[in-house]
Amino acid sequence: MNVGASTASDRSVGGEEPSSDYAALRRDPEYAELNRALLDLVPAGSERAVLDLGCGDGAVSEQLLSRDPAMTLIGVDPDPALLKAARARLGDRARFAEGEASSVSRLFPPGTFDVVVLANCVHLVPDLAAALGAIGQVLKGDGRLVFNSAFYSGAETAADLPRYAELVGTARSTARRRGLPLTRAAAGRPSGLRRTAGEYRAALAAAGFKAVTTEREFVLGSRFLAALCSTPMFATAALPGVERHTAAELLTETLRELHERAPFTITRRCVYFSATQA
Repeated sequence: MNVGASTASDRSVGGEEPSSDYAALRRDPEYAELNRALLDLVPAGSERAVLDLGCGDGAVSEQLLSRDPAMTLIGVDPDPALLKAARARLGDRARFAEGEASSVSRLFPPGTFDVVVLANCVHLVPDLAAALGAIGQVLKGDGRLVFNSAFYSGAETAADLPRYAELVGTARSTARRRGLPLTRAAAGRPSGLRRTAGEYRAALAAAGFKAVTTEREFVLGSRFLAALCSTPMFATAALPGVERHTAAELLTETLRELHERAPFTITRRCVYFSATQA
């Protein structure tokens, strides 16, 4: 899954970038199911003001507006190219602003939003405490924060850890045989991917939120995994030192070879948080 951040700032993994780095993943039905389960936690109501934080190209914003067309929706993302795509997608149905999670309290007045949504991107937030503090300021007193992640420490099932090792290890062996310049990852695993579900609960409590947590398991098939292998986050972490697109192609090739031997699926947990201010 998301095994490395492509930038130091927090951003959505659901957006379709001009290079289509995440387009295949966003289109995958298994990935869409991760989002649908999250959006079920968003309270319905046409008069609500909703912040889609880490909105990417507006795909989740579009789903929210399809359900409640009269809601006031603002999307925030640090990537200008993704925001341009979001504006093209939604026109005047929503407003968008450039910024990171920790900056929203500088972008909007206190108590602006009924709901704040982070869809599949909280693990890319570098300073979780600062982000939750800023979100708490822009939420109304009875507002709700909802977010999810399938990219946290403990998301992998113990039985499937060897499958990740087989995929990455086989790809690395092939890279070495082809003379590709594998190196050690300079910074190791990004901090957001080392957080546990318990650490998210503790961070929410420290920021003054009380949360209900649910967890679901998803069986990820070869199509999802192929889309995942093409993302910068997986490719650069799995094959550090190898040019990213080359790494993605090699991982996808390896996955196809493994799948030809036997169906290659991985079970992964996704954790969902629905939080209100205590």
